[in-house]
Amino acid sequence: MNHAEAKKALALYRPGIDDKDPEIREALQVANADPELRQWLAEHKRFQAAVRGKFQEIPVPASVRERILAKKKIVRPTFPSRQTLWLASAALVLFFAVIAVLFKPNGSNRFADYESRMVRGALREYRMDLVTSDLAQIRLAMASRGAPSQFSLPKGLSKLSVVGGGALKWRSNPVTMVCFDRGDKQMLFLFVLSRSAVKDSPAPKPEITRISRLQSASWTEGEQIYVLAGPEEAGFVQKYL
Repeated sequence: MNHAEAKKALALYRPGIDDKDPEIREALQVANADPELRQWLAEHKRFQAAVRGKFQEIPVPASVRERILAKKKIVRPTFPSRQTLWLASAALVLFFAVIAVLFKPNGSNRFADYESRMVRGALREYRMDLVTSDLAQIRLAMASRGAPSQFSLPKGLSKLSVVGGGALKWRSNPVTMVCFDRGDKQMLFLFVLSRSAVKDSPAPKPEITRISRLQSASWTEGEQIYVLAGPEEAGFVQKYL
């Protein structure tokens, strides 16, 4: 289960009620290991508690119990007071606000979400659309699929053998993936995305992040952003970038 999948499951999480649900338990484990998701969950639970508190503050008209328990089959209609109508309207507005929050599209166009999705996918081994050692063929194939093709390779990475590539998608945005042989039966994955697809692109200077069992270097160059993921090793940036 990745970051987005865990967030989607936890959006409907009811503490004390859903704790034994296998999907929720897995999502909670992901959240415990993901600082960003853990913070989101804490805020989400506080919001849920605040909403429940607001609903509990809405008074129930005293006549409701008697009307429900009345044995008469014919009950004369009573018109609610303005206060009751206002409370009902407020509750309805609050209800739809909660629904809007819970069921809004998961994820965002933040770079961190994109990087996490790409790197975690590398752990499951993306399927390559093209298996070749010819980078020019990969560029042509990516261009034909609408994915970035005019990308540049860092000096260190250009020394490695290309294995293949594939055209991926992230929030409907095309992503180019190029796979490299590190030389020790390990793979490196380079992901290229248009800078306009995210609202907070990384800095030009490569930044190192650890995501699950892989390390990732990210940077921006021109109108494209790059993510290089691979097994952790010393001197990652100096060696490949």
